[in-house]
Formats: sequence, C-alpha cells, structure tokens
Amino acid sequence: MTFCDTLQNALGCSIGIYNLEGRLIEGEDIGFKVTENVIYNDVNTYIRTGNYIISARANLSQDACSIIRVMWSASLEKEAADYMQPLEHILKSNVSYESVRGRYLDNTVLYIYANRNILGMLKSIYEGYNAHIVYDGEGYYLVNRAEDIEQEAQSILSDIRQECGVNVIIGCGRRVSDSYTIKQSADHAKKAFYLARSLGFKEGFYHIDKMILYGIIDEVSADDIDFYVKGGYEGFNEVMRDKELIDTAEELLRCHLNISEAARRLYLHRNTLLYRVEKIKNLTGLDIKKFEEAVIFRTIMSIYKLKWR
Repeated sequence: MTFCDTLQNALGCSIGIYNLEGRLIEGEDIGFKVTENVIYNDVNTYIRTGNYIISARANLSQDACSIIRVMWSASLEKEAADYMQPLEHILKSNVSYESVRGRYLDNTVLYIYANRNILGMLKSIYEGYNAHIVYDGEGYYLVNRAEDIEQEAQSILSDIRQECGVNVIIGCGRRVSDSYTIKQSADHAKKAFYLARSLGFKEGFYHIDKMILYGIIDEVSADDIDFYVKGGYEGFNEVMRDKELIDTAEELLRCHLNISEAARRLYLHRNTLLYRVEKIKNLTGLDIKKFEEAVIFRTIMSIYKLKWR
C-alpha cells in the first residue's frame, strides 16, 4: 500500500503528492499550489513538507497537517533505508519486492549448489568481473549480467566438474527489469534448485521458466492432488520402486519419445526397451510412446517425487 493509499483510507479523501515544480509524484492529480506552510482553498488543503507539496481534497485541521508531515518524513526515511539495503541482506532476508524495485536492473540471479565448498572456485571464475557471490548456508547466489545466462551456467558446471570433480545443480531466475526485482530473481533461482533436487536431479541447469509445472505441483495442497490422483494409477507404486522402469521412462522422455535413441543411450536392444514401455502401460494404463500420455506420466511421476516421497 502506498503512502497516498494509507492517507486516503485514514482521511476519506483524495490525496496527491507533487514536487515543487508541480509534477505529480504519487496519488491523484487534484491540484497543486506552492506554499511555505499550509494554504486552503474552497476544496483543497496544500501542505508543504520539505521539497514536496501534499494536496488533500478536504479542509484539514492544523493538527492533521502536522501529523501528515511526520508520516511523510518517516515514509521517506524508510524508503531510503530500503534502497540502501546491501545485496547480501536482500538475498538472504525476507525483504519486500517493492522495497528493491529498480535495483540491479538487467542482472540475473543463479543459485549454485554443490556438496562441498566451491567458493574459491567461483571467485576464481569471476575474478575481475562485476559479479556478486553470496553464501546463504546451503548454496551460493551469483548475481551477474550475462548475455546468455544458460551458456554461462553450463560453463560454470563444466569448470567446477573438471577442477573439483563434484556435481553441481544451478537454479536460475529471470533477468531483473522494472517489473521484476532482484529479490524475485533470487527467490526463483533457489526455488528452481529446490525443485530440481526434489525431483532427484544430481546436476544441471534449471531455469524457473522451465520448472513451472513442478512449482505448481509443489504449491498445490495434498488434498487437491489426492482428488485427482487417488484411486487411479495404482500401478505407479510398483513403477516407482523399479529402477529399470524409471530409468527407461526418464530416458525416453529426455529423447523426446525417440525409441531408437533412448535404446542406444541405455545400451538396450530396441525390443527390450519396448518390453519395458509395455510393462509401464500394463501397470499404469499410460502408453508413454504417445505424447499426451507421456506428459501425464511425467506429471504423476513428479507428484510422487515432490509430494509422496
């Protein structure tokens, strides 16, 4: 809620805030007059407070004008404090999105996780670059401007794998803009990482835009999911316990339902892969060679991993 909204709710009248040149800063354009203190006309009160004029569509008492001045000064102090928040505080704390709007434009946040300390490696990669690295106790936020963020993330994955011999999961938010803040990018980057790890992925790059389905599943209540799933797909329990069937299904999905390519990657005869696909169909009723049924299979499999693990 803006300062004008707060005043309008309290006073029951329209409010407009102007600079001393008469440009509307916030609220409704109800009229502007320059004054050194307080002046009235038939319908408005004009209150000078520092370098601003607050106009109210009402005749306010002097006490009310004094209170408005105090409230406006406090609002400006809070806004300045919010704007001066250091990046580490923004990324690690529960700050409002509105308080950081307009900061770090065109940057993108990555959230990088490995099962060992890779801070030195990250600092080495970004030495001489205007990048920010913040550790939150579990992983590392990396804030940076990049033309191709996926290519940059893949380069990080490759460098750390070669130098440190560890698997890395990287979650990615969107690029910061006027309507999308650095805090939202950070929250999305960490959420993308969390979803990837919960789904059983051990490494790779995961952009929040490609994790939307899994994010929705994760946020939906268990009761809502049960309404659609319970009583159906009973054979999924057996599929989820069979590593061969899961590996087969996941590889087929990765290969965009190309049977021959999936068999090659799994070092299987094509007929062996088809036998496993048929077994999945017998257990679940879903023929994952067909696109729509493969999508349903992946969705149910994600529910198992995110909700019923």
